Amino acid sequence: MLFGERPRTRRTKVKDELIRTAVPEEKRPRTAFSIEQLARLKREFAENKYLTEQRRQALSKELGLNEAQIKIWFQNKRAKIKKASGQKNPLALQLMAQGLYNHSTVPLSKDELEQAAELQANGI
Repeated sequence: MLFGERPRTRRTKVKDELIRTAVPEEKRPRTAFSIEQLARLKREFAENKYLTEQRRQALSKELGLNEAQIKIWFQNKRAKIKKASGQKNPLALQLMAQGLYNHSTVPLSKDELEQAAELQANGI
């Protein structure tokens, strides 16, 4: 074998059969909330951004949804609001200024760069 060559793997009938018969996990279909369900979820969210277990169970029964669907809806709604606010936490700003972190497709603004530089200068 020459340098840089990889050893060949032997394919067997068993491996081939396993590959052919492997059934990929099916994704759960996206939940299509009704207009009434969405209105109720939005009203509940306006009252409180976080649900207690009891409120989640009550909403589940009221709306005919499972608790996981309600929990995920609230998580997604909070994430959407956080993203729309455009506020970044100080650690994220500092890491972005150093080029170590950027999950956003939007570059740092001048104010954010200055804030990150100030944090870095203060050793934060």
